[in-house]
Amino acid sequence: MSDKGKRLDHLDMAKGLGMILVLIGHLQGDSIFTFSPYIKPLCAYIFSFHMPMFFIISGILIAVKNDEARSFKDVAKARFRGIMIPYMWFSAFYLLFVIVALIKGEIMPDTLYLNIWYVLSCYGMNVLWFLPALYLGELVFIFLRRRIREEGLFITVMVLLNALVYSAAYFVGIAVYETPFAMRVHDLITVILRPVLVSGFIATGYYTHRLLSRKTRIGDFVNRPKIDERGRVSLKYRAAYIVLGSMLFGVCYVFYGINNGIDFRTLAFRNVFFFFLCALSGSFGMLSLCKGLPRVGLFCYWGVGSLIFMVTHNSQTVLTFALKAAMYVNQYLTRARGYICYAIVILIITVYSTFMIWLIRKYFPFMMGKPYRFPWRTV
Repeated sequence: MSDKGKRLDHLDMAKGLGMILVLIGHLQGDSIFTFSPYIKPLCAYIFSFHMPMFFIISGILIAVKNDEARSFKDVAKARFRGIMIPYMWFSAFYLLFVIVALIKGEIMPDTLYLNIWYVLSCYGMNVLWFLPALYLGELVFIFLRRRIREEGLFITVMVLLNALVYSAAYFVGIAVYETPFAMRVHDLITVILRPVLVSGFIATGYYTHRLLSRKTRIGDFVNRPKIDERGRVSLKYRAAYIVLGSMLFGVCYVFYGINNGIDFRTLAFRNVFFFFLCALSGSFGMLSLCKGLPRVGLFCYWGVGSLIFMVTHNSQTVLTFALKAAMYVNQYLTRARGYICYAIVILIITVYSTFMIWLIRKYFPFMMGKPYRFPWRTV
């Protein structure tokens, strides 16, 4: 396998494992914590770095594909198909469930109107906020990178721009919004601020890749693993990355409790210094760990289908079924109910999302911005 193939493998694995962390982090609420009250700190730990990690990976991929050398128009079109087309399709499905709930009398019409606003404004329903934030964040990075060629000036502009936006996010967070109109203005401001913050992590991934790809001792170590007599990557090389990843995870674990969880969607970062410390240590901890681990096909499969995993894992119907299954098992394994019940819920939702990745990629590729193919036809 080439270095490039290995690099993409470890990024896919990081995204795949990252999706499992997203799933665990989103399993919150009274119904979950009743079974596993000790899971709450784990969720806060995961939230301290899991979203920045995906943005950092995006920056690495931009560097790998040299996207900044392409025309801005071509990049915008390609990424629109790959990110915003799925956003539109899944937003439509999300709205369909809201309409069904309205017809059943479970919600008021105002809830439907609010969610339509979330879709049109790109604030995003539930986890869908991630897609327009990523799309616009990549465009911000590409636009500035093409306009500012001098490396030092570009980095300075990115740092100052992000510092300004983090300050704005702080004041937006502490402001009081007493009317629905004021709340909608808050939503729009959030939509504007998110891409700039996303572009900062994209820049981090981009320059990390650039730094480690240069012909230096550290770059050679990262990109030219030592091969043993059987033609495989040496155990010593893998162990070094696993140890480094574990150490970085440890740094994140030591400091995550200071902020006690963050929320990128609402721009709730609390102490910005410790937010960055945990975001970077946790993200690069995962990347380093996956660099050291041998390729695991299932993790890569989740990584390749991470967008589908992201938008399907939070099905309330599947969660309800998983909780009922966990409660059934709990009748027979009462002494370990917290661990067992939580594992059952994670397993069922993971199986469901894995199936949805297969189903959508095979039969509904147009939902992912790809041309429609009839899978039953042979060439």
